Amino acid sequence: MYDSLAQDDFEKAYLRSMWRKMMARLTGRSNELLPFDEVRHALPYRGQRDIGLQTVPLERIVGSVGRYRDFDRAFLPTQRQTTDRWINISKARYRDVPLPPVELYKIGDVYFVKDGNHRVSVARDRDQIDIDAYVTEIDVPFRLTVDMDIDSVLMEKAYGHFLQQTRLDDLRPDSDFRLSNPTEYARLHEHINAHRYYLGTERQADVSYEDAVLSWHDSVYKPLIEAIEAEGLLGQFAQLTAADLYLRVSEYQWLVREAAQGTLDDDDAREAATARMAEVYRQRVVRRVIRTLRHETWIDTMIRDKEYAAFLERTRLHELRPDAEIIVSLPGKYEKILEHIHVHQYYLGLDWQRPVDYAEAVTSWYDNVYRPAIEGIREQNLLAEFPGRTEADAYIWIMEHREALEAAHTEPPDDGLPPPA
Repeated sequence: MYDSLAQDDFEKAYLRSMWRKMMARLTGRSNELLPFDEVRHALPYRGQRDIGLQTVPLERIVGSVGRYRDFDRAFLPTQRQTTDRWINISKARYRDVPLPPVELYKIGDVYFVKDGNHRVSVARDRDQIDIDAYVTEIDVPFRLTVDMDIDSVLMEKAYGHFLQQTRLDDLRPDSDFRLSNPTEYARLHEHINAHRYYLGTERQADVSYEDAVLSWHDSVYKPLIEAIEAEGLLGQFAQLTAADLYLRVSEYQWLVREAAQGTLDDDDAREAATARMAEVYRQRVVRRVIRTLRHETWIDTMIRDKEYAAFLERTRLHELRPDAEIIVSLPGKYEKILEHIHVHQYYLGLDWQRPVDYAEAVTSWYDNVYRPAIEGIREQNLLAEFPGRTEADAYIWIMEHREALEAAHTEPPDDGLPPPA
């Protein structure tokens, strides 16, 4: 009797596996067990340890060491070569014969069968909830989950490599840096390295990689993520992660700043940035992000606030000249002012015939260049020509067009007569 029951159980299980295989082809969803060796070698390895006899939920056993092609993701048999073994296990279950615990590897939240694939298959077929197992845990820097296929695991490989390099899972464990495209982790590394470079320039000292990582996270990544969440972008673009949006928004910010270098029109700067991003990205969802960013003025405000804080930190103008208020209305303009101070420092050194420290250069530039220019702007009521702009905007515009203005002011009138001999 048990022979026929077990045989019948196998045939039904095998038939269900065929139906699941057909449905997987129709839906494009993976129905395969994860291959342990491929997964193990794809992930950063920190070691392993025996955690002894455990009661393991069967639904969390999603892979196998050597039999991953013999069963599907539900551990239904996909071949007939080991039919007898499956049937023998099933008969033992009917006869209430005690079976030894299986042996499993644990990686993240999931398990791989080292020994006992047929016992797991029969237990799943009987709707058993859990199974006793001797477990060896593989230590990796993130969690695998039951819904992952091998492509997802390879995504985790890239993420694990990023975490291993930056140690952000230890340094800032509450933040998430997952990207939907594994090749873009290199861009996050580029952001950190660029931040490290500029940090060293500001501090006039070498900056350790860990300090740069922490500073990038705390002063660049986290504030932008918080703004993205506050503006509801995550809800608008559910296909993208927070880190995906960080890359898109930060790149857009950079392009806006670059475009704003040569204009006093923020609409022109945003339009130029939008056009540049549209040239680079062809994905439909990214183009939707670009169209959305084109109309998001909070990005300009955030850029300006961050640049202003960096400008004050670099110049210490709020300490050297507490009454000074240098506010620009466009992104990227504080760099122009820093260039002016740097050039002023150079020529001041030539005039004074000695090295000029940065604080001296800042105060001299403010007292002898910026403030007189602002007084002239006020006397001429120049802001009437630039509605919505600030005195600092007008100062930058005058400095950038000074040669043309001086030439126009000194050029003799064109009266149709030849110049005097």
